Amino acid sequence: MSFEFRIPSFRIKPKSVRRLLGSVLRLRRHGGRKFPAANNENGTERALENAPLETGNSKPESFFDADFLKKLERLRLVAKRLDWAGGKGEHAAARKGFSLEFSDYRRYQRGDDLRYVDWNVYRRLVRLLLQVFTAEEDMNIYLLVDTSRSMAEGKPPKIDYAKKVAAALGYIGLKNLDRVGGAAFASSLQAPLKLGRGRTQILRLFGFLNRLSCIGPTDLRATAHKFTTLFPHRGLVVVVSDLFDPAGWRAAMEELARKKYQVLMIHILDEAEMQPGFLGDVALVDAEGYRERRLFVDADLARRFREELANYLSDIESVCASHGIDYLRTTTRVPFDEFVLKSLRQVGSVT
Repeated sequence: MSFEFRIPSFRIKPKSVRRLLGSVLRLRRHGGRKFPAANNENGTERALENAPLETGNSKPESFFDADFLKKLERLRLVAKRLDWAGGKGEHAAARKGFSLEFSDYRRYQRGDDLRYVDWNVYRRLVRLLLQVFTAEEDMNIYLLVDTSRSMAEGKPPKIDYAKKVAAALGYIGLKNLDRVGGAAFASSLQAPLKLGRGRTQILRLFGFLNRLSCIGPTDLRATAHKFTTLFPHRGLVVVVSDLFDPAGWRAAMEELARKKYQVLMIHILDEAEMQPGFLGDVALVDAEGYRERRLFVDADLARRFREELANYLSDIESVCASHGIDYLRTTTRVPFDEFVLKSLRQVGSVT
């Protein structure tokens, strides 16, 4: 059986003391911890949904200290390319409505409210023109957190970094009067968190994130499809994942873009996943499927690994750019506060 670099789903078990490749191939040492069986996922989902919303560690301070929370309040998430209906909030929506900020004129149509006719223009041009204002609306923010088994890899584990990213963005949205909800995902969408706002939703969000654990393989295509069914109202979708799903990530991004969601893709990797390790005889064990392959890795194969990884990351960037998706990649080595307060502001979804 030949080794396929385009399937980044293995972890390495070297015959020597040191590992060859990092967890970009999602490899684990022989005799590592056992994961729950895949047929337990439905039970896990029910347990998450039925768990109490507020626990002893569900407060914002369980993720961040008070100083960092104050810094988060200076940021805001930006509504772009959206035209959903909602209550009054702090975002200038793409659709037109009546509020305090003048936007444009349009011709009067029968049935329009005469209070918004510009009578000064009528006196000069003898034309009925209606004043149109930019509608200030709140935004729906959906947090989709990857909880597949590969997210348990890394030092620190990628899932811990992902939880903090989701917590920070959710907190920013809730402090700016937006509605925040979301779900975990692996082979499918799990334990959805209903949209909500205010202090109660902050507690729900942090409790929801605290309870997440990694289980199952990744299926982004199925996740995106189920998400658009459960959350049909458009908004900002923040996907936090290591994107180790070569067969599904492209279809997922395309479906979200096609259905007019605004997408912020946050790609989290472990530093060891970016560089191959030492050469030699290795046994590769799929962390999500437990398939095993044995091979000898030399310098040429290590070079091909780096090339294939670079191509894979380049494909993701290109697809996101072509669909107007904000994309940001980081590793868990980057200090979390630096990523949130500096790096995130490199994309248009955060200011």
